[in-house]
Amino acid sequence: MAQAPWAEFLNDKHLLWIAHEWDSYSDELANWAMEHFVNRRDVWSQYTVSKGEVRVFMLPIPERRKLGTDMVTFDKLKRHFSGKQPGHLIGLHSISDHATAKWFAVDVDLHDEKAINAGELARANFNAALEWSTRLQADGFDPMLMDSNGVGGYHVWTLLDKEYPLADVYDYANELRSDYAEFGLLKKPEIFPPRREVDKDSLPYTLRLPGRHPRRPFYNRLWNFDPLDETQWLEGGEMIEAMLATRPAKLPRQSRKKPEKMREVAPKPSKKIPKSKKTRVCVDLDGVLAEYHGWEGADIIGPPLPGALKFAKAIAKIADIVVFTSRCSTETGDDDSVSRLTAGQLRIKVVDWLERNGFPFADVYVGQGKPKVAAFIDDRAINCSPQLDPDAYQESERALRVLLKKKPPPKVPEKKFNIHRGKVE
Repeated sequence: MAQAPWAEFLNDKHLLWIAHEWDSYSDELANWAMEHFVNRRDVWSQYTVSKGEVRVFMLPIPERRKLGTDMVTFDKLKRHFSGKQPGHLIGLHSISDHATAKWFAVDVDLHDEKAINAGELARANFNAALEWSTRLQADGFDPMLMDSNGVGGYHVWTLLDKEYPLADVYDYANELRSDYAEFGLLKKPEIFPPRREVDKDSLPYTLRLPGRHPRRPFYNRLWNFDPLDETQWLEGGEMIEAMLATRPAKLPRQSRKKPEKMREVAPKPSKKIPKSKKTRVCVDLDGVLAEYHGWEGADIIGPPLPGALKFAKAIAKIADIVVFTSRCSTETGDDDSVSRLTAGQLRIKVVDWLERNGFPFADVYVGQGKPKVAAFIDDRAINCSPQLDPDAYQESERALRVLLKKKPPPKVPEKKFNIHRGKVE
């Protein structure tokens, strides 16, 4: 029998109220997190409860990881922020699969609140987190200082305005925490990203997203740097509103000395078999995979066309599918309310549609221009290969006129030279 939502909070009206606040904002939070926090969609950490003990493990399992069928989705993020069960909570990676990061964080933790000097350690943790947050503000950031567990642990999250090279983000965060001992901290706090360099298949540990705590009856609180009243710690809807308004910022250039070169270690001999790289093929969404009868709005996608799923699965066996759609463009030209969404938010709509209908895909392209692929499959595409076919231009013009429903140009009578009259007729 499934456990009732927020069963642990049923006797605590305050916590139950906060839980409902997070649940009511879960859609907005999922969109926000997808845009600003998801560096990798193919892997995440999941909390689970077994025999009363909360554990965390990496998903998908290695055997399914390469299939690309299990992803961080809007629904997974929404379920996390709703937080109805501890097993619904997830953590995300701070490093993309191409060695970049779009956020960083410092985790100043206190696991044992029963220690003799726990109060002193909690104060030291807060003083360090507050000082580092102040420095981040001086560098133009809008940091989020969160009470992570209610007993002296703190997270300092910072959103970046774009993806930056992993090494640059790590160096900045590492320098930020470098004076930890001056605050009385016994050990260097963890940072995310936790490494300066990673192998392609490396999966460093994750950081749990804001919201419900998996082991304690507690929700994150947010420090109010400039309170208009006496509320210094924001919680529930007030915290969420402030969090959603957080400004991503540019990573400043670093003028400090470069880190010392790490001691070189002889690489271990590898027995791995080289991986074959699949060809990438671009497939249009509207009119090829989904029904399309004219523009109805950026987030309105028609149902799958008959045979589209079977076709996509056949293509996926020989190539990686990159779904391309102009609805992710920042220049859609429409003036409905959805047009105010970012390209990243619109991309989420497409990803959710593909996953909901079971379509295999490697990516949804939202960049400018054409993606790097071997072929395009588009209901409005016209082939033109003049280097291979001398009649290519004429055939392409004919196909374009058919597509645009334009009549062919009137035929001009061929002019012939009249030998008897000595002129062209």
